Amino acid sequence: MDVYVFSKAGPGLYYLATSPPVCGQVEVKLAELPTNAEPPFKAKLIKARGATAVVQIQNFDLEEYLFQNLGHIIEGEVSGGLLEGVVCDRKVRAKVASPVEGPILGVVLVQKIRKTIPPVVYTLYAYRLQLV
Repeated sequence: MDVYVFSKAGPGLYYLATSPPVCGQVEVKLAELPTNAEPPFKAKLIKARGATAVVQIQNFDLEEYLFQNLGHIIEGEVSGGLLEGVVCDRKVRAKVASPVEGPILGVVLVQKIRKTIPPVVYTLYAYRLQLV
């Protein structure tokens, strides 16, 4: 199974996603992986009888990941800690704990995908648009 590892939670603990974004949300799970690789990376996960192996580790670019899933990411603007945007033909409004400001394309990491974005977003992976 292919997994995308977004961040490290501690020694050997990683936040990983097994599926692409759905309406601006990426479902992540906390998992223990037998590797010392630094996130973000893509890998194949092999599970067998209580053991886990991680093979074919490849670095990936978060911006490229966002552009590959362009139809399911949030298109909006963060201003004063408030995210306002559109995803899946619905308006999105949430408080953001990230220090990002300006127009963005992004996804929210969640434990379980719901119909709406959570009212407070603690982790937002975003591509900040540079308007010239």
